[in-house]
Amino acid sequence: MTQRVSQSVVREARRHRDAFAHASPFQHTVIDDFFEADFAERLLTDFPVFNPALAKNEIYGGVWGKAVNTKIRQISPAYEEMYELMGSQEFLGLLSGISGIPDLLPDPALYGGGTHENLHGQDLDPHVDFNYDEAQKLHRRLNLIVYLNKGWKAEWGGSLEIHSNPRRPAENVVHAYEPLFNRAVMFETNEYSWHGFPKIELPQEERHRSRKSISIYLYTRERPAPEIAPPHGTFYVNRPLHPRFRAGYTLTAEDEKDLLFQVDRRDKWIEKYQQMELDRGYELQRKHAYIAEILSRVRAPITGNALQTGTSQGLYADGWVACQAGFTVKPLTPVTTVTLRGWRPGRAEITARVNGEVATVTVDSDSFDLLVTPEQPLGEEFRVEIECTPPVASTGDDRALGFVFIEVRIT
Repeated sequence: MTQRVSQSVVREARRHRDAFAHASPFQHTVIDDFFEADFAERLLTDFPVFNPALAKNEIYGGVWGKAVNTKIRQISPAYEEMYELMGSQEFLGLLSGISGIPDLLPDPALYGGGTHENLHGQDLDPHVDFNYDEAQKLHRRLNLIVYLNKGWKAEWGGSLEIHSNPRRPAENVVHAYEPLFNRAVMFETNEYSWHGFPKIELPQEERHRSRKSISIYLYTRERPAPEIAPPHGTFYVNRPLHPRFRAGYTLTAEDEKDLLFQVDRRDKWIEKYQQMELDRGYELQRKHAYIAEILSRVRAPITGNALQTGTSQGLYADGWVACQAGFTVKPLTPVTTVTLRGWRPGRAEITARVNGEVATVTVDSDSFDLLVTPEQPLGEEFRVEIECTPPVASTGDDRALGFVFIEVRIT
């Protein structure tokens, strides 16, 4: 890390670790002079020009005021060094030491990370980041954001805000950190690590500026069990109305415009989340249909001069049979008996129906033979229907299982 991360950060790692561990409402710390001065200057000098092609809005589409460049290796030699740094064991070990999170891993694709540039008028609603990288099977654990803004003033907005709970505005506690040059903010990512920044409002003469930062997201293969939640995307919460909107206040034309925009943005997020729900529902439906199709192809263990035709119900590839099951048999020669052979753990009553004929057997943790004899030999296709009560008492398997099939003997 020579001439990249400041030696003061290394020397003060224990102090930063203590600050991180005791911060509220979730673990975080602020580290000034994060990079060595020369390296920070190079990163600022080489910071890429705002690219409209990288500034598509997530809910409205079109070009907005936030550009994200994940391909930092292509920017300049300084950013090539930056990329190599974030994947080095020395750097990851330093961040593990400060955060207390062992075995941190980088994301080679920098999904969502890289250089971030925000123009006048841009904001970022409080949000909790996505928690799991499905492609790499990694848990998202740590955000490191390094700011590159010289002479930035707090009244211009854009300060990183850490929220206790933006869903409860009356109770929400906010800590704000100005995006100053070479300042790093590092925080854990979990189900309550709410963060964002208020609208950037630059004076007319300062609008050549932009809010610049480098975002690094780190992962682990494992995560403490109490912290694990189902995989999800990023959750946003719209900001509450400005305090000026209270009884007796007279709306201006600008106020009306602002309110309409806030309502529209809220509606757009609702629409987006509803579409995500529909997409997930469709995917679940598709998977269920696929599983049902696969199960319908499972064959009964038939022996004798007969074949199974069509689809089956309640037969599983591992040999188990559901409490209600059925399959169709096509005899090659007339059938006089159908014998079901199986094994059942625990006491049960098993019934078979073949062309109107019914037979039942009671079994108690043993193998069984259940014989069905039709009144007349069966020369055409017939259905075998099976019922078993009660289901097998088991743990770790949510199927209603009746018994294990050994053989369907056709004679």
